[in-house]
Amino acid sequence: MKDEFSRRDFLLTLTKLLGLAGAGTSLVPMVGALMPAHNIILEGIMEVDIRDLKEGELKRVLWRRQPVFILKRTKEMIKHTASIKPEELKDPAHPEDRTLREDLFVGTGICTHLGCIPRLVKDGLKGLPAGGFYCPCHGGKYDSLGRRLEGPPPENLHLLPYRIEGKRLVIGSQFFAGYTENVRKIGDLPEDG
Repeated sequence: MKDEFSRRDFLLTLTKLLGLAGAGTSLVPMVGALMPAHNIILEGIMEVDIRDLKEGELKRVLWRRQPVFILKRTKEMIKHTASIKPEELKDPAHPEDRTLREDLFVGTGICTHLGCIPRLVKDGLKGLPAGGFYCPCHGGKYDSLGRRLEGPPPENLHLLPYRIEGKRLVIGSQFFAGYTENVRKIGDLPEDG
């Protein structure tokens, strides 16, 4: 028995390595073809005129087939959310973690319990003295920053990337993959660039 590497063994090993390299090389364009084109991603960026949005008013828009809430928060809402201790929340978040501008909340309008669409309650509901979002299906309550207060929802309403340009709100980013990240804080969102 020889311990030598025969010419036949060498050729078989070389053929296998070349075959694997060829298969790997052929996968690169196929994976690239499965990725969405740059212009398709950019179409996910939406501009919303917010100049006529009045204090306490909720504007609903559809972005990437998802409901988005744009709430112009009242002074009472701002004051109430500032009084809530984040460490007492099931999904802790400070007000500055939830919005770029204290008077404007922008987030998905989908309850994190079973995917229902909450409604805005301005006052008169126990647990939401200054108003917030209420999911009537199972009693989930969120403050005006979308932070989970009571009920079965496991986490806060999810956020999405946006920026404010004058009187326009620009929703979306070419770097945002979607809602699988369960984004709950502004700092967790990708930077546009």
